[in-house]
Amino acid sequence: MAVVLQHFSATVQRHSAATIPSLVPHGYMAVDLFFVLSGFIMAYTYAADFSARGLRAFPEFLLKRVARIVPLSIVTVLLILLVGATTTGWFGRNIFYASHDLVFDTVCNLLLLQGLIAGTNLNGPSWSISTEFVAYLLFPILFAIVLGRRRAVALVAVVVCFAVLTAMAAHHPRLGLDTGSIAGGLIRCLTEFVIGMGTYRLLRDRSLAARLAVDRVVAGAILWVLAALLLRVDLMAAIGFPVLIAGLAGNQGRIARAIASPVPYFLGVISFSIYLLHDMFRPVELEWLRALHPAPLGTPTALVLALLGGISVIPFAGLAYVAVERPGRRWIRGIAVLVGHGYRWQRLSVGTAPPSGPPRRGE
Repeated sequence: MAVVLQHFSATVQRHSAATIPSLVPHGYMAVDLFFVLSGFIMAYTYAADFSARGLRAFPEFLLKRVARIVPLSIVTVLLILLVGATTTGWFGRNIFYASHDLVFDTVCNLLLLQGLIAGTNLNGPSWSISTEFVAYLLFPILFAIVLGRRRAVALVAVVVCFAVLTAMAAHHPRLGLDTGSIAGGLIRCLTEFVIGMGTYRLLRDRSLAARLAVDRVVAGAILWVLAALLLRVDLMAAIGFPVLIAGLAGNQGRIARAIASPVPYFLGVISFSIYLLHDMFRPVELEWLRALHPAPLGTPTALVLALLGGISVIPFAGLAYVAVERPGRRWIRGIAVLVGHGYRWQRLSVGTAPPSGPPRRGE
């Protein structure tokens, strides 16, 4: 929602009489929070499996990542192509994207390459999904480095990642991390993903985890991040993210209860749909706004409309979660189970001895 509200602030700005403040200054840093959180969650969820099975755990890991991301990504690209063609007929121009090679760009977007190679990204926010998938492909290597037996190697890897982020931020005003380049986005993703994995390893120390999980530490991390956003100093916010995640992971106090309440929980469930769908609402709502209110907006009205624009995405994201995300995940996993059974039967048919013992969970 931080990203959404920042984007809608920028959209309404295009029809405002004066410069308006963003509802969430530097809200794009929520993507960096996502990268750190993703590294932490992947380590938390899959560390035991990779430790026990090694590379044999990788196909199942990758399948689950595809099932989580690809169905909604494909549907979103197809929707953007459809509505783009529709607006060309209505307005005489495409209000969603400008592509010089639509076939090439479509293939790149469908294959999650839009954030990695030159070409038009048909859905702006989805660049981070491309880079995130690179981290998934490298996960066995990152696991060996950060979660292997040698703590010194893990420590060096995390320190190097912080150093790389610092060096990148030093080349931009106010220690900014939004480079706008493909290489910069990939560096942000991989370094912060590793930092998230390192945060998980750090919490294996139960005494440290308990000290970080108290309300006052988590509240301090929240205040640190909010101050960094208000001051618009990206690196300062990025430094606070691991502490924030480490504290929230074990917190059982008032902050945990607040986050677990119905509204934040629901927004968390549909957060991927919110993020991936919201950008296509912006040009449509801007055209409606200009048609209904041709005169430029004053600052208070503009801020209210930016807030309403962000909220307007939520019901559609809920629908996408129910109609696309959840069934798409089940569908891909179901195909994988059928393929797995077919492979086992093929092995048996050529004389391979049947596997001993009961099938593993998931087979």
